[in-house]
Amino acid sequence: MIGTKVKGLRPHLERLSAYGAGLGLVMLAVALGIWLILGRLNTLAEGFLAAGLLLIGLFVLARPAQVRAALTGRSVRYSSNAALMTLAFLGILVLVNFIANRHPQRVDLTELKQYTLSPATRQVLAELQEPVEITAFFSQRDRRWGELEDLMREYQFYSDKIKFQLIDPDEKPALARQYKVTSYGVLIFRRGDKEQRIFSVSEQDITSAILKVAREHPKVIYFLTGHGERDIESFGEEGYSQIKRALEMNNYEVRPLNLTISRTVPADAAVLVIAAPKKPLLEEEQKAIRSYLLKAGKALVLQDPSNEAGLNDVLSPWYVRFGEGLVIDVSNSLLNDVASPVAARYPYSQITKDLPMTFLPHARPVEREEMEQALQNMPGTPQYQSLIRTSNESWAEMNVADRQVVFDPGEDKRGPIDLAATVEADAALGSEEQEEATSRKTRLVVIGDSDFASNAFVGSLGNGLLFLNAINWLAEEEAIISIPPKQFGPRSVVMTGPQMRFVFYSSILF
Repeated sequence: MIGTKVKGLRPHLERLSAYGAGLGLVMLAVALGIWLILGRLNTLAEGFLAAGLLLIGLFVLARPAQVRAALTGRSVRYSSNAALMTLAFLGILVLVNFIANRHPQRVDLTELKQYTLSPATRQVLAELQEPVEITAFFSQRDRRWGELEDLMREYQFYSDKIKFQLIDPDEKPALARQYKVTSYGVLIFRRGDKEQRIFSVSEQDITSAILKVAREHPKVIYFLTGHGERDIESFGEEGYSQIKRALEMNNYEVRPLNLTISRTVPADAAVLVIAAPKKPLLEEEQKAIRSYLLKAGKALVLQDPSNEAGLNDVLSPWYVRFGEGLVIDVSNSLLNDVASPVAARYPYSQITKDLPMTFLPHARPVEREEMEQALQNMPGTPQYQSLIRTSNESWAEMNVADRQVVFDPGEDKRGPIDLAATVEADAALGSEEQEEATSRKTRLVVIGDSDFASNAFVGSLGNGLLFLNAINWLAEEEAIISIPPKQFGPRSVVMTGPQMRFVFYSSILF
């Protein structure tokens, strides 16, 4: 009786095993797909693999005779070639996936490389010594959620020191309270006991935050005061408050310096900025600046026309000076203002490499002083390099009071004229100082204008980048020459008349 019941159930079991075998093959395919995509078997894939093998095993137990016949029958011989081709194809897929995981490559086909990290960011990531944890709290409804995920994948691609997690505070309120998060859209950067918070998803701000937590002590930039220089606290058009903020975002500490009080340039000065003093520097102040520069100091010196303030005396040991007159460029100028020269091409320099167009409103010449032939051939003598140069149709106008701008061969100086230059020279160090010095080079950036970095013009074209790049070069931070913001804008397609008609009629027909 029992044997009769078993025989009656067998057809049902065989039929169910056939369905189970089909489901098992599907599970194996899913497990294979997960492995091909992730390059590894996660818990889900292992579950699919085990279940698939179990179902196929039950089919073999339920239909042993059919399986034996299938493996030894004529159809097997006829389908062997097809099976080999399938296995070869799967083997190629596995090999390609293996190579892609071991040697990943990415291609950004956008014109402005909008989805590629800048060389400066990649250099910062390459120099990370310790892990930096980045925790972002965003609502999943925020359109920046996906944008931030894509951007951070790029950061993690270039450094395994970047640890990133994206959290919705609504889903994990306890974690948001733990991080003391009270609003959406905050990114928290942590390394050890250092923490930095930002509310931006731009590469520029993220890399700046990484720098702030990754480096032990920010370098200090001093701005000379007391002679009518540009004010780093002023928010007016002539002020430098935007420059101060940009420097702080690039992990610099900005401080004022009054040499009549301190008497010397502080030892922790990475760069001294002299931004267009209107009153002459005292002799003691000039000596203090020269002494600082001789001992491998770094300075950015800006001066406008008609003011000298004793800066040429300070610069004389390095054979560079501010020239006389107002620079006029009738060929390359901004909005027909011939007294606002525009620079679109630059002599090669780390400061101006990949720099966008800049303009210097109402600038004066920067000149190299002649030195004796014997000094030119000596090692360690100042090396002068032009940064920004005007066109051949420019000149230095000496009669700045005359409203009629005309070149006077007997009075004016014919171009091209340098508007900015760098000077690098061996420092004059004693033996003890030489051993303790981290740098043995004096560096100068001399620019015949200070308006370009004022609040009124610092955001125009590449003016702000010019200032920041000069500071980075002076501070010997060439690796982080400033990161320009990505430009996301509409792309126009310009077509000729026949091309427009072809698109119009082809869209109607097809």
